[in-house]
Amino acid sequence: MNWHKLISTKYSSRSFITEIFNQLLVFALYFLALYLSSWVSNHLETVAQSSAIYLPAGVKLAFFVIFPVRFWPMLWIASRLYASYLGVYYNGEWSFDLFHGFFQELTYMAIVYSFKKSRWPPKITSNSGALSLILLAVFSASFKWFLFSSAFEFTTWLEGKQVLQYQLNMTLGDLTGTLLVAPALLLISQSYSLVPSRHHAVILLSLLALASIYIVSYLGHSDLYPLLRLCSLLPVIWFSYKFGIKGAIASALVSNTLIVAQAGLTQDATNTYISQLFILANSVTGLLVGTATNELKIKNNQLQASNEKLSALLEKNKQLAKRMVTVQENERKYLSQELHDELGQNLTALKTDLTVLSIAQRNNENTLVEGLKENAKAMYDSVYQIMHHLRPRELDELGLEQALKEGRFNSLLSKASIKYVAEINLSSAISDEHQTAIYRICQEAVTNCIKHSTATELRLRLLAHEQYIRLTIIDNGKTKTTLQESGGYGLSFIEERVIALGGTCTVTEIDGFKIEVYFDI
Repeated sequence: MNWHKLISTKYSSRSFITEIFNQLLVFALYFLALYLSSWVSNHLETVAQSSAIYLPAGVKLAFFVIFPVRFWPMLWIASRLYASYLGVYYNGEWSFDLFHGFFQELTYMAIVYSFKKSRWPPKITSNSGALSLILLAVFSASFKWFLFSSAFEFTTWLEGKQVLQYQLNMTLGDLTGTLLVAPALLLISQSYSLVPSRHHAVILLSLLALASIYIVSYLGHSDLYPLLRLCSLLPVIWFSYKFGIKGAIASALVSNTLIVAQAGLTQDATNTYISQLFILANSVTGLLVGTATNELKIKNNQLQASNEKLSALLEKNKQLAKRMVTVQENERKYLSQELHDELGQNLTALKTDLTVLSIAQRNNENTLVEGLKENAKAMYDSVYQIMHHLRPRELDELGLEQALKEGRFNSLLSKASIKYVAEINLSSAISDEHQTAIYRICQEAVTNCIKHSTATELRLRLLAHEQYIRLTIIDNGKTKTTLQESGGYGLSFIEERVIALGGTCTVTEIDGFKIEVYFDI
């Protein structure tokens, strides 16, 4: 029992130390990201104390979206510590106030939390998640600068329209910075492997080529910059289509980074504000097109997987049907042989005895003997019909070609006054399975023609090639009964035979009845 307590305490201590380490690691990463993003944003100021592209807003949103709620207090402490650092940097005064702007920050966390727990949480793996991320960026930026503007120092020296203009500038700056940085950080964090692969190498080389084209074009002809900025959306669309969300975010980041760099070099307020619009357009388009492409690829992969499963099941069903037909034919062959060997011989012996008895009593007519002879003949004919139905012996004795041309079909159609023409062209050997299937199909077609049509002619064409077998059966009659009245079992039987061997069957009723069967060998 003591050992169990000791082990439990050991694991609890280890979990506690791990959690402390993770908290401190997140703290350090967040502080460093705020420092670097603020340094870049400070060099993009075209209006005093007004960053046109405020990157820390994107860092903040990304960290709150990525990390669970238990890390949020540490993020809040890191942000207040960084605010104190800025106070020292700009004013030379250290002032660490943990609760400065606490209610505003608490409201911000509530907004992010409500989005994360909603039906469509912000993420870059789905189109709905991308839309949620964009809405969260817009809502959080607007909420920050319009509803809590009184908490910031600029309201003491700006009034009226100046305050509104300042609020709009800061909102647009936050929004631009958020959509520039947040998707890239989410891309790194959300289930995307950083292990180099061929796919990643292709994306990286393509991005380097794109950046080189931008830089060379700008350095060679700086007057082409407005055109390059206008065309920056085209690579984003192409990368989104080609590589999905990875290519979309990476290409948008490259294009937007070059736009930001040029805006920082020129320090022109008008040019910077125009750049904001292009950055927003590139980021939003990349997110929506990239996630849509990702979802489309996922659906295509799922559809392909389903098709492969269905193909495997279809092939399995074909094999089972083929096996069933083979077993059925073997059983029929066995029963036919037994009837022939046992009952057929006994009936033949009975007919012979009755004939001898009739000759012995030739002078004395015996109606009983004549009746027995007729009954024996009828029984023999019935047994012969059953044997032929179970297994056509002429197929084994004559072969397929002679059985179709001169066998039972010819005699049956002649008795029914139906002209029979058989055209057989066997340029390649046919397997036993296909021979049996072809004979059975012809058997059903002949039976249907005699029983259910008014045909006067039936034509049978069989072509056997190394790669395929084509069978065509045509009669010139009209059906006397509908398929519902006849049961439709004959056609169903034909279709089952064809499907079992992986073939196709087509039945048409135009100027007669036509059955076309095709086997791909």
